[in-house]
Amino acid sequence: MSTLRSTKEQQAVQNTSWTTRAGKENEEFYSIIQAIEKRSLEIPADMAMRFFYDDATAVAEGRFDAWSWKELRDRARNVGRELAATGLVLPGVRILVVYPPGLGFIAAFLGCLYAGAVPVPVPAPRRADGIHRWLHIARDAGITGILCDKDLIETLTPLQQAVGHGFCVAPMGGDPAIACQQNDDGRPFFSPGPKHVAFLQYTSGSTSDPKGVMVTHGNLMANLRQISVAFEYGPSDRSACWLPHYHDMGLIDGILSPVFNGFPVSLMAPASFLRRPLRFLELASHVRATVIGGPNFSYEHCVEKSSPDAVAALDLSTIRIAYNGAEPIRPQTLRRFAATFEPCGFRWKALYCCYGQAEATLFQTGNRPDDPPHILSIRRDELTARGTAIETGQEEDTQETLELAACGRAADGLDLALVDPDRRARVADGVVGEIWIKGPNVTPGYWGRAKLNAETFDQVLDGTGGWRRTGDLGFRLAGQIYITGRLKDLIIIRGQNHHPEDIEQSVFSCHPALAQGRASAFSLELDGEEQVGVVCELTREGLRDIDAEDVFRAIRGAVSRNHNLKAAIIALIRPSSLPRTPSGKVRRFACRQGVVSGDLRVVARWDARPGARIDLPEVAEQPSWQEQLHRQPKALRKDALRRLIRQEVGLLARLGPGELPDAAAGFFDLGLDSVALVNIGATIERELAVQVGPTLIFEHPTIDALTDHLWSIVRTDMHDTEIRHDVPANDAKTAVPAAGLQQPSVAAEFAALKALLGSETAG
Repeated sequence: MSTLRSTKEQQAVQNTSWTTRAGKENEEFYSIIQAIEKRSLEIPADMAMRFFYDDATAVAEGRFDAWSWKELRDRARNVGRELAATGLVLPGVRILVVYPPGLGFIAAFLGCLYAGAVPVPVPAPRRADGIHRWLHIARDAGITGILCDKDLIETLTPLQQAVGHGFCVAPMGGDPAIACQQNDDGRPFFSPGPKHVAFLQYTSGSTSDPKGVMVTHGNLMANLRQISVAFEYGPSDRSACWLPHYHDMGLIDGILSPVFNGFPVSLMAPASFLRRPLRFLELASHVRATVIGGPNFSYEHCVEKSSPDAVAALDLSTIRIAYNGAEPIRPQTLRRFAATFEPCGFRWKALYCCYGQAEATLFQTGNRPDDPPHILSIRRDELTARGTAIETGQEEDTQETLELAACGRAADGLDLALVDPDRRARVADGVVGEIWIKGPNVTPGYWGRAKLNAETFDQVLDGTGGWRRTGDLGFRLAGQIYITGRLKDLIIIRGQNHHPEDIEQSVFSCHPALAQGRASAFSLELDGEEQVGVVCELTREGLRDIDAEDVFRAIRGAVSRNHNLKAAIIALIRPSSLPRTPSGKVRRFACRQGVVSGDLRVVARWDARPGARIDLPEVAEQPSWQEQLHRQPKALRKDALRRLIRQEVGLLARLGPGELPDAAAGFFDLGLDSVALVNIGATIERELAVQVGPTLIFEHPTIDALTDHLWSIVRTDMHDTEIRHDVPANDAKTAVPAAGLQQPSVAAEFAALKALLGSETAG
């Protein structure tokens, strides 16, 4: 299929105006509460939302919690009344909303709005001693209280005590297990104005402390209208969503857009998607979804985990929008996803590339539905040397060319300018500049950060104020916006600007041992001058059979050929360990700091400086855990399993060579964080061919306890089955993995961490 489009073809699209199937009825809403009230009166018994349980057969067997529009309204109202009954909730007070994925969060969030409170959504913690991660947000926001799931009260009480005031409650209206008993006492609910803050959306803090974006009711309604117009939403739509509920994409388009537009949404936990992405596509197929979406890594994850049989069981023909945003969009990912799922009815033109930020509520640019992705091939040298986009007409990345996916045009009512940040003047089409925006969806700034707000949110351009600097770089060509990187991430070597995303794409594509999309390029000062550093994740197969010298040569060659640069430091790290934000963005500053401090989980390191040490791994061919256990005498297999777990934990805990942790020690006592714990779970699933839940490690918090639990699952197979002889025992390259297992997506595993286990702040 041809994916490149000429600028003339793109210009024709630019000259068309935004339209919407939904008409003008949504323009009357001044708050999302008004939309709920309208739906509950017009279609009270229709299904509004449902949340599917986290197991393999929930979708096929139709097991879920579901609320009609009336039930949604009644539950949200009840939460609002319960908050008012505390006597502490006045309009404008901030409430920390802490829930696991599910309908309970939705009732709690909306209940805050009914009461006039400002919800501050964050992920649910797993243990009380990790509460310090939430303390920063609680203090920064000046919360009055905590609204949480009933199972979290004990865990969150220390946080409430540390804040020093307020309450910690689990409202009955926010519990899906409790039937809703509406109790209308006649008191009016809060009626917000457009400038009242609706909620605080805390950013991920990829380079600094998390900051709370103040999203007003006016911002929210404006952006929901913009999304509705851009996506051409209508009441006949049906969406399926796995995105974290506390992240802007999951909250606003995943939950609030269906409410705003009056169509049903089917939800599932991020853990379900990340562990079994085809389960989400099964959900989309089952409910006949018309809209799905996620960051680029999620589409790559689906491709990695696909199989012909799994694809054949799906029907994705009803999907008209599969939006891709929140991180750099890879044209090759778009092609791979479309080609993989075309046999089950997915259409190339359903892929919808968009761009947004929490500071603009969510959505900033996008294409028209049914308009295929715009892929542009430009000359690398011109982009690097002059910051200009010169088309080549080729359809692949080479050392001379770079492919970029267009992110569409500015949302309806949003002014978007490409600006020279030094001269503060607009740049011509095809010239890279900083993206500045101005419009009704642009938020007033960060909570309590007046100085930063003045520097970022109220800039003057063309003699008028109110412009916001996004910090993103890009260019406009034939009306389409192309994102090239972040201003603060630019690598400037000998006066030339190099976009890290460009270098990263060259790096992770240069060798099969490197994980797709999992590289970080950055500048660092060595010997008094700026030089290029590279960190890249290995695949699982690459880790097991690594030729580090060969990988180093490939990376050095790719950086030199494609960018005329010399890589000064290269670090190859373990799968799932690249520092990233919850939305999937690479934390380049953290990568650079990790290279300097040695905190990264480095497998091999190369340094160009004379006399510098080159760290190479000791490569040992390792069969799978299943094979290793089968080779043991039956009576020793449980002890062998325990040792394998100890070895894995020792690696994650960064113990010395050959040092094994105490089997009775707790995982947290060994200094492991949620990143490591998710990795342990992924390793167990892959190596033993068993399905484990997202709370496995928390329910069995020591090596001994985990071994006992796993042995109770696999012992029958271990006792009854002897070693397979169809696989050469000493040939890791030709070993066949356990049936049904495929290479795990390191991207998805890592991006899941904070979203699922609350290992850090939301964003």
